[in-house]
Amino acid sequence: MSSFSSPKAKRPATGSNALQRQGSSLTQPASSLVPCPICGKSIAEWFVNNHLDNECTGMESVAESLSQQTSGKRKHGDTIDDFDDIDGSSVFQDNSDSYTDSSHRRSYVAPTTPTQFQQPSFQSRKDKANAAVQRSMPLAERARPISLDDYIGQKELVGPGGILRALVLQDTVPSIILWGPCGVGKTTLARIIAHSTKAQFREMGATTHGVADVRKAFDDAKTLFQMTRQRTIVFLDEIHRFTKAQQDIFLPFVEKGTITLIGATTENPSFRVNSALLSRCRVLTLDKLSLTDGMDRMIRRAARIKWRDILDMACAQMTETELATVNSTFGQNDQTIDEWVDAKTEPGAIKWLVDLSDGDGRSAINTLEIGIQGLSTIILSDDGGNDNNNHSQSEHEGGKQPLGVLEKLTASKLTGDAVKTAFQKTHLQYDRQGDEHYNLISALHKSVRGGDGDAALYWLGRMLVAGEEPLYIARRLVRMASEDIGMADSAALPLAVSTYQACQLIGMPECDVNLAHCVAYLAKAKKSVDVYYAYGQVKQTVSEEFAYPVPIHLRNAPTALMKDLGYGDEYKYNPHYPEGTKVDQEYLPKGLKKRKFLGEAPVMTLGKDGEWHMP
Repeated sequence: MSSFSSPKAKRPATGSNALQRQGSSLTQPASSLVPCPICGKSIAEWFVNNHLDNECTGMESVAESLSQQTSGKRKHGDTIDDFDDIDGSSVFQDNSDSYTDSSHRRSYVAPTTPTQFQQPSFQSRKDKANAAVQRSMPLAERARPISLDDYIGQKELVGPGGILRALVLQDTVPSIILWGPCGVGKTTLARIIAHSTKAQFREMGATTHGVADVRKAFDDAKTLFQMTRQRTIVFLDEIHRFTKAQQDIFLPFVEKGTITLIGATTENPSFRVNSALLSRCRVLTLDKLSLTDGMDRMIRRAARIKWRDILDMACAQMTETELATVNSTFGQNDQTIDEWVDAKTEPGAIKWLVDLSDGDGRSAINTLEIGIQGLSTIILSDDGGNDNNNHSQSEHEGGKQPLGVLEKLTASKLTGDAVKTAFQKTHLQYDRQGDEHYNLISALHKSVRGGDGDAALYWLGRMLVAGEEPLYIARRLVRMASEDIGMADSAALPLAVSTYQACQLIGMPECDVNLAHCVAYLAKAKKSVDVYYAYGQVKQTVSEEFAYPVPIHLRNAPTALMKDLGYGDEYKYNPHYPEGTKVDQEYLPKGLKKRKFLGEAPVMTLGKDGEWHMP
């Protein structure tokens, strides 16, 4: 007997008799529907056993019968009062197109009669409402890819031969942590996995769901697995927002395989994710997007969606003559429309979007949306002007006639200047407590050590422009002056200290030049790590070896008792000897008599194989 079977005596009646007795249940609200544990369909609660006994069939005929019985009772008005009548499938449809937005796949055919244009049918009103719902969604969400073939970036993971691609195609994705900056496709990758897997998928966020919500999701997954042996994939965005103690809830479910956890974080998992959980998950690093990753293709695809929105709205305002012109030119088919749309975004605008977004795909698309939206205001306005694109009413027929919708649409293009205006200022991803903070100061320190003044100034600028505290940088420069320059140029330390004091006195933005002065000097100065290495050896000796006593002749004797004990005896006072005389006297303990610290920094030598080797 299967786990879903029950004794016949306890089963509800099946067939037409059951439908007659349960007729009132057919008209219960949607809250009485439950998901089938096998096929996932929404089934009336009273019909679940019959549905399972019939191998997940039978409810369709019930629903069809119900639809026929109640079709005469439903009344449609001529207008849509809310979104209840909107066809959700047309808003979030899944078809052969790799992108979720496909409402524009049609030709722009002019209405045959004025009456048809002025009095649209209920269906046309419904289509308009669907389009309005789509346009209200963020462009970045609408342009999100749903297949690995259209996923941008992370070629080592999802490209041909990538390890994650193989796991997704085989539906064997293990528990993973996706670590990367904002806008590189962590959520998109999780949703692609959801689209490809046969497992149940739950998407949650640490900012909107608490531990109780996660625990309930895990318990539901456990129940589903026990009943149907179907796995559940739980995607938890911003997993680092759960404390390490709260993350302990994941451990038993991940370890037993009850769930497959996909966590997404912008913070270093080594510091923000429970070490026990890390040992049970694989961390995948996602890098910033770039032009070589195909970021320009991602932007152009998003631009097509937005420009088609504008084309739809513009066509609604065009005259029959303008609509006929559209149909006879670029509106003939999807290909001609796409070619026309691609020409509306200049290459310079694409380049600026890639450069200024700093590898953040969401930021690039959001800025693209703002730029194109600004043009749509001009195109769809009634003033007839188009000053932002160097076209004005006076340039059209001597200023006597306003520009038509089609003419404004044709003249409008997204330019590089429009993109820069939409960005307002360079967007830099920076967090004083995050990885980028330490990455940049490390790059500055290593550039100074390597003597590259240009690189050192660049990394200094990256930190200051992003809002780093100047005193933090100044403190690090004081450290560099002794660690990397040391005895080679003792003037470096006073300069670094003076720079710190200058930052205290005048602050930003004036002290940026003081910092640049110090950075350039330290980068160009001679380098010596002798003191730094020697003191490191001293610390190691002190921590690992015996605490040798101070030699008796080096001890101080402030009392008579100490003098009687021999403190300070046989000490040779160096100033009493002629200058330059080497006084024969030991200063280290006997156990360290021959130990050398200074001058012992290792220096690499060039081997016969042409490679540098550490001695």
